[in-house]
Amino acid sequence: MKKLFLFIKNNKKKILVVCIIALLALFVVYKYKVSTIAADGWSDKVEPYDNYEKIDLSIKETFLDKENQITTNRYEQLFKYFAYGNVKYQSPEGAFIYYPGEISSRGRTINGIEGFARFFPLAAAWLSSNHSETLVLNDETYSITKTIKRGLLNGTNPKHSEYWGDVKDKNQRIVEAADIALALWISKDQIWSTLTTSEKDRIVKWLNLSVNKKIVDNNWNLFPITIVKALEALGYSDENNINFINNLYKKYKSKHYLGEGWFDDPPKGIDYYNAWSIHYSLFWLDQIDPTFDREFIRQSHSEFVKFYKHLFSENGFPIMGRSVCYRLAAPAPIVTSALIAPEEISAGTALRTLDLTWAHFVKNNALQKGKLTQGYYNDDHRLLDGYSGAGSCLWSLRSLIVAFYVDKYIPLFNAQEDKLPIETSDYKIANETIGWTVIGDQSNQKISLQIEKNINNKSYKLKDYSFNNRLREFLLKNPYRPNNKDALYKNYIYTTENELFITKE
Repeated sequence: MKKLFLFIKNNKKKILVVCIIALLALFVVYKYKVSTIAADGWSDKVEPYDNYEKIDLSIKETFLDKENQITTNRYEQLFKYFAYGNVKYQSPEGAFIYYPGEISSRGRTINGIEGFARFFPLAAAWLSSNHSETLVLNDETYSITKTIKRGLLNGTNPKHSEYWGDVKDKNQRIVEAADIALALWISKDQIWSTLTTSEKDRIVKWLNLSVNKKIVDNNWNLFPITIVKALEALGYSDENNINFINNLYKKYKSKHYLGEGWFDDPPKGIDYYNAWSIHYSLFWLDQIDPTFDREFIRQSHSEFVKFYKHLFSENGFPIMGRSVCYRLAAPAPIVTSALIAPEEISAGTALRTLDLTWAHFVKNNALQKGKLTQGYYNDDHRLLDGYSGAGSCLWSLRSLIVAFYVDKYIPLFNAQEDKLPIETSDYKIANETIGWTVIGDQSNQKISLQIEKNINNKSYKLKDYSFNNRLREFLLKNPYRPNNKDALYKNYIYTTENELFITKE
């Protein structure tokens, strides 16, 4: 020990130099690592628009006032709320919508594309259902078609500063391209028909970048299929692409369809992606091309909602699984069934399910700052997947998108509401195909979802968004949210009381 002290005493300067070099080396390594994994735009913050508190309160009061507000007006005001948020957060050239909130691991560029792409179908459904394309939103005049067209044309222009970028394998742009293609089909008479041939060609070229790319083998299979079918219906038929998606669809069905309307969705398995992605996509394929596997799509839709409709009450539904911030899209297949499976779901049941779900979440502050919150009610990092940014949560709009679309064909918003199963009796219904049992208690409107394979599991609670998570995010400039797969998938019982998901944030 004395020799060590003596060595240090005699070599102080050398040791200091070595320490400085080591620290510099660590700093260089740190900077390099941050530069390679940091989410782009991590340090860019978006401020909410002026008077958002007043606007949030206004939509809450209007939408919840069923005694004095007719249904059509309540939903028109809901659309205008999201339209105002969309226009207030758009980039200078309109191709990106940057919402305030947490960004995803994919970065702000992708999040901005999501903001545009996930609102576009709602705007398209609004336009196609004979609503005005010019809106007065909080004393500001807003042209939906002009704003959408500007962003669309700039985003698909490789020479423009706001170009959305080329598409690589397993790229998030594939997901967003499907929404954009769908929206163009929905609004074909209002937007697509007003474009020049060269503008259409440019958009088609960008959309086709998402076809024939490697994709995740789950609900992602339906995205290139949607793109190709939408383009075919818009007059851009490509035989190679059609053969590709026909084979892709056959493989997807044969590999992932379980029966009774339910699909396996790797890597997590069975969850609400069946509702807000798979059956949502199948519905649109049926609408775009009535000859595209209509018998299977409509039969499976009917079988799916026969069980699925028992999950809803005035207290929401028993949430589980990933992408919790998509929760308001859950009623989508109930709404679409009123059009393509009316033997199982009436217009009155569809409206009741939609309305109770939206009212429940609006009442509990799920709408803030012109957008959906990033959690169950309020923002909640514990429930926010790494791939989810503020714009991601606009998938929640999918139940509204189909509602405005369906209302064109049946009087959805003018329907007399029918009671839901939970409002008429108690029940206990098992689905052996997926191993779920739903229990409804009419007396207190509580619905419980039992996942039978988890019967012997211990009870899992959500892990907190801890100091360690925050520190890693601060140092590495990338989301490091807690991994709550166990709490979201492995519990035996999930209920509409949802104590697990309510946060004080």
